[in-house]
Amino acid sequence: MQKSKKSKLLIGITMGDPCGIGPEIILKALKSPAIRKIARYVIIGNKGVFDKTARALNIPVKYSTISHISDIEGLKTSVFLLPTGEFKSSLMKLKRATAEGGELSVQCVIKGINLAMNKHIDALVTAPICKEAIHLGGYGYPGHTEMLHTFSGVERVVMLMVGGKLRVAFATTHIAIKDVPQSITPEGILGTINICNEGLKRHFGLKKPRIAVCGLNPHAGEEGIFGDEERKIIVPAIEKARKKGIHCDGPVSADTVFYKALKGAYDVVVAMYHDQGAIPLKLHAFETGVNITLGIPFVRTSPDHGTAYDIAGKGIADPRSMIEAIKMAVKMAKA
Repeated sequence: MQKSKKSKLLIGITMGDPCGIGPEIILKALKSPAIRKIARYVIIGNKGVFDKTARALNIPVKYSTISHISDIEGLKTSVFLLPTGEFKSSLMKLKRATAEGGELSVQCVIKGINLAMNKHIDALVTAPICKEAIHLGGYGYPGHTEMLHTFSGVERVVMLMVGGKLRVAFATTHIAIKDVPQSITPEGILGTINICNEGLKRHFGLKKPRIAVCGLNPHAGEEGIFGDEERKIIVPAIEKARKKGIHCDGPVSADTVFYKALKGAYDVVVAMYHDQGAIPLKLHAFETGVNITLGIPFVRTSPDHGTAYDIAGKGIADPRSMIEAIKMAVKMAKA
């Protein structure tokens, strides 16, 4: 979609799991005049779900329903809805993982990726999905990151979480702890470092990002006493990164590196596995954390929390992480 320099960016937002808080936090975020001021938006989701959510929770957001993305041309509305997938809105009251919800979630994400890949939207923001629901719907994807990897056709992607004063990237994502030692390789860690380095330069304006790489074992292995993954796998990756001119420290013990990052010593920390990095990030910025995918040919962000089935439909879901995800998508798209 061609835009003049003065026209607003168009941000796509996928609805997430219809039985979770995704529709609620999307509507709450788009109700904000400050959010509507910085871009235009196309919601990718089921119209019945959004209509029901808006009525039930009294969230007065007006959106124009379109049948094709090209219908936006010439319209002055700020918010659009592109109906995607079939879903019985009566299932929303179940507030749990369903095959129907999982199927719809995946359809919306795939539609959003296609729109972004074909440059119909300037960035993609994804509301929370449920891995159990996706599996019930017949899909094997562990989460958004893996779907983005598959459908964007790139060799490697990196999950980057941003919140408060922390940025955390991951050498592995949604895998069992027992599989982590066998899953990390010098090539994989180096690839993560490379993508982080380029992503921070491109999207965050850092000329020479300062990257810290976590050890896998307690105290980064303590010179091999607690494991040799640091010496055999992590150190070779760091050395290769340094030879390429990347500012890279490590392996740094995970029990100190995040404190150092909070104090300003590093621009990003590369964690070896999901909880090693996600726990400190969410402890520091649970309400405002943003999940970003680096390495794909478009901007993608997401709130850094789950579907929260337990509070769905109660009108108490906090939209701050969604608001931050939208702001981050706009900022990155402009960069």
